[in-house]
This record gives sequence, C-alpha cells and structure tokens, in this order.
Amino acid sequence: MVFKQASKILFLVVFVVIFFKILFFLLVKLDFLNFIFSGSSDADYYDNFALGYVNDAVNIWPVILNKLNFFGLYNRDYISFILLLLNLIIIPLLACKLANLQFKNEQKYFLSLFFICLLYPTLYFYTFDIYRDVFMVFCFLLACSFVKFSIYTNNFILKYFYFLISFLFGFFLFELREYLGYAFWGALFLYHIKLTKKRTVLFFISYMLILFIFNYLGFFKSLTDYRTGFEEYSGGSTLGLDFSNPIMFIPNFILSILGQLFGLYITNPSAILLFFVETLPFIFMLFYILNNIGFADRFVRFLLIFFILYASVWLIGNDNLGTAVRLRMYNYFAIYICFFYIIKIKEAINFGQVIKK
Repeated sequence: MVFKQASKILFLVVFVVIFFKILFFLLVKLDFLNFIFSGSSDADYYDNFALGYVNDAVNIWPVILNKLNFFGLYNRDYISFILLLLNLIIIPLLACKLANLQFKNEQKYFLSLFFICLLYPTLYFYTFDIYRDVFMVFCFLLACSFVKFSIYTNNFILKYFYFLISFLFGFFLFELREYLGYAFWGALFLYHIKLTKKRTVLFFISYMLILFIFNYLGFFKSLTDYRTGFEEYSGGSTLGLDFSNPIMFIPNFILSILGQLFGLYITNPSAILLFFVETLPFIFMLFYILNNIGFADRFVRFLLIFFILYASVWLIGNDNLGTAVRLRMYNYFAIYICFFYIIKIKEAINFGQVIKK
C-alpha cells in the first residue's frame, strides 16, 4: 500500500479516531464511564417493542427489531455494536463510493470524506443504543447507490431494474420516516432538471414563492400545527417562531433555515461543537457546490433536489433544536458527497476525460 505524505497523515488520523471511538464506546458499554446521553425513552421504547411489551409501532424500526427477536437474533447491546460498525466503516465507505472516490486513485479525497463521515458527532451519539438514526442514514445511502446505478448503467434492462429497486427503496424509507421517503421519490423523478447559476437563483425564488402560496392555502397546516407543540414541551431548545401568520411565512422559514439547518441558533456548548465539526464543513461545501453548479451531473442533481425537498418539510414542521441535528444529517451527507463528487468531475475534465451528465 503506497501512501503520499498527506495521505499518511490522514490515514493515521482516521485510525486514531476509530481507535478512540471504539475505546470510548466500550468504556461506556462496560460501565467504566457514565455517558449521560446513552439510553433514552426512544431506545427504551424500541427495546420494549422488540421484546413484545408494546404493540403500537410508530415506524418500521421497532418492527424489524421485533422480527429479529422472534428469530432469536435480538440483543440490545449487539444491535448497538452493529450500529457502531455502520458508523465507523460502512457509512463512510458508502459515502466515498457515492462520491466516486477510490482509495487507490484518490487517497487524499477518499480519506478526507471518510474522516468527515467518521468524525460526525451526532451519528456517533446514536450508536450507543438502539436508535434508528444510524440505520436510517445507512439505508438512505444504500438507496442512493441504486439510484446511481440506475442513472449510469447503459444496459436498458439493468437501468430499469435498478430504478425499480430505487423506487421500492423509497417505500422502506417512507416507513422509516414519511417525508424522507417522499423527498427520495420526488428527487427520483425530478433529477433531469438541469442546473446553472442563473437557473438556481430563479429556481430558489420560484420555490420560495410556491412554498408561500402552498402555506397560504393551508397545505402546510398539519406541519405548522405540529411545530407549535414544541414550544410547550421543549422549553429553551426551540426557536419559538410563529408560523400561524401566513404573511410572515417566508421570514420565519428563512430564520428556521439559519437556526436549524445552518446551526446559527446556539444555546449550549454542545451546539458550538456541532457547529464547528458538522456545520462549518457543510456551509463551505454548500457554497462551493453553488459556485460550481454547472458541473452538477444527474446524480448530483438528484442529491440536491432531495436536499431541497427533504429540508423543506422538516424546516417547516420542526422547532426543536435537538431534533434538528438528527433530521439534518441526510442534508449534510448529501452535500458532503456532492462536494467531493464535483471535485472529481472537475479533475476529470482537466485531464480531458468525457463526463456524462
């Protein structure tokens, strides 16, 4: 295995991060450390459902756990170890694969994206118990892989086979979180829209106008009603935006974007950490993508359209800052992948390779 100097440093950093994440995980699991955030009502509920003490399934994740228990394959700690494996190895590898990065040819970019995925604090947090979030990110990236196969496979039969698998995967994502499935389906049928800088600006203005009209007509009433419930139960962890006035929808929506998606509403030290580790790379990459939007091929357009559709729903319906860091993971990972994907496209063009869009 031949490394360049920069790649050697990155590889060492990745190895060290994996080592300490495993060590910390084991210390918590073996009760040598009291990790105050491990174990919660969500995880307890999933465990109770898996064991048959609860019958009301809020999504498909507890049903899966229950099926594993039926076949004697369920263990709360073992599932948590599997989620850790997804976090440390599988999800970063899937992200690199989706970004068209190969370790042999693009060590620096490969290890950089691997490190960004590996370091992501929120994803690691949800490995400490049987939360659905890590599994959902894995399923989302896996579904995106089939979309990519469908887009770039020349064989007619395989192309539509992969498209069918992608479409069916949307049902599974829907069962995990409804609007995750809706956004995935929407992007699956809209990625043919070509993007330029001028079109992107016009698209943004038009889209905001459409959202305003839809909200004014009451199409988002269930989302805005749901949002009002956070103020009563979440205390200081909400933005406190009032979406009941349709005239103020656009200003409130922009503030929701800034506060939740861009993490600019900081209420505690952990929010500062997440801003620097998760959000700053996201902001830098997002602006890079917008500045180089002309290089976006069909798969990048799929991810960007998913980004818009998915974010639109949760930014309207959610007002809890703790929940926001869970919901935005799919947006962040989509941008991380697009960033490295576009870098790879630009390098290929510089070397005179033909790029299919």
